[in-house]
Amino acid sequence: MTTLLSFRDNVKTFLGHYDFIVTPILKGIFAFFLLLMLNNQMGYFAALDNVVLLLGIACVCAFLPSEMLAGIGYVIVVLHSMKVSIEVGLLAVALILIFYFAYMRFSPKTGIIALVIPMCYTLHIVYAIPIVLGVLVGPVAIVPAVFGVILYYYQTGLVDVSNMLATATEDEAVQGYQYIIALLVDNKFMLLTIVAFACVILITYFIYRLSFSNSWIVAIVVGGLLNVVMFLAGSVTLAVKVELSSILLGSLVGILIAVVLQFCKGIVDYQRTEILQFEDDDYYYYVKAVPKLSVSGMNKSVKHINSKTHNKME
Repeated sequence: MTTLLSFRDNVKTFLGHYDFIVTPILKGIFAFFLLLMLNNQMGYFAALDNVVLLLGIACVCAFLPSEMLAGIGYVIVVLHSMKVSIEVGLLAVALILIFYFAYMRFSPKTGIIALVIPMCYTLHIVYAIPIVLGVLVGPVAIVPAVFGVILYYYQTGLVDVSNMLATATEDEAVQGYQYIIALLVDNKFMLLTIVAFACVILITYFIYRLSFSNSWIVAIVVGGLLNVVMFLAGSVTLAVKVELSSILLGSLVGILIAVVLQFCKGIVDYQRTEILQFEDDDYYYYVKAVPKLSVSGMNKSVKHINSKTHNKME
């Protein structure tokens, strides 16, 4: 444990000293892979099928706030949608505007979560997301997570729409956006995913914020189990088929990722818990203080002086 804590502290120190270099590099790498996956998932706007162009956009995004990266991602979604048809593109604009006015303008920094969800579907780790969000973000992540699920199924619907419109006449072209709306409304598994993700994020966050010992471990494990139970119960209630192996694997990955992130964030030493008391003219305040586990804390030792030896020396 000491070795891991030492490694973590050294990494934190390094990142703190070179934050002005490391942060743009990490943001640029993340932006490149996000834009690359968005482009691969849709791929209708040929002008964006250029790695050099995506690298250039990612380099710019490296020095921009996360909400700007989210905005660029949504513009790419609209451009691909417009290439399929104008009506489908306008539907994409409407969905994004609803998300923006209902959520993003109040909490712009977490809007990027909605674009990460489709990327996690591609990486087959989407069922890990609600557990991680419950620990790191909390209930505020529910709205972008829901929109991210809707965005993924919107993208999958574009494939069928593109094939359908390729053989449709001008009179049938309007069916494109109607098909996607019907796909979103009638998709029971999408509804199950939205409800399950919302419940897992809420319960995980609620337990995580409780003050009992090792609440973070309990929160992560309960979140993983609840994730599996919600999908199994929903599959029976809504009569939809679920891939149990993917859900189990995703939940396990979510638990592991949440544990690693919590370790990096800081774990606490419950053996050194203290109850502190303060007071003012009106109230007494009792504060439970639990120090974070660190190498310096573990290496501290108390030197005992042998009284007999001390007396002989005198």
